[in-house]
Amino acid sequence: MDGVQIRNYKDFILLYNQISEACFQRCTNTFMSRNISAEEEVCVRKCADKHIRANQKTMEIFMELQPAIVQKRIAEVQQTQAALEEQMQAQNT
Repeated sequence: MDGVQIRNYKDFILLYNQISEACFQRCTNTFMSRNISAEEEVCVRKCADKHIRANQKTMEIFMELQPAIVQKRIAEVQQTQAALEEQMQAQNT
């Protein structure tokens, strides 16, 4: 596995753990039985679906905005570089 794959895997596991923890805290009401009750099962399913949909929507928006953010940063770097070059030229003359 390369570095990007490892980072993606870690991000996935982190998200999975966060969703699991949130849904467990929200949906688990009692520890009187080893089995999950029907209510808890429905709650966990709805909770996980809600988090997954929210994450997908967030990623869609991120993917739409990312090119504009990158272009803005490139422009900022180019402006900074141009200012430094002008400053260097001014010092040399």
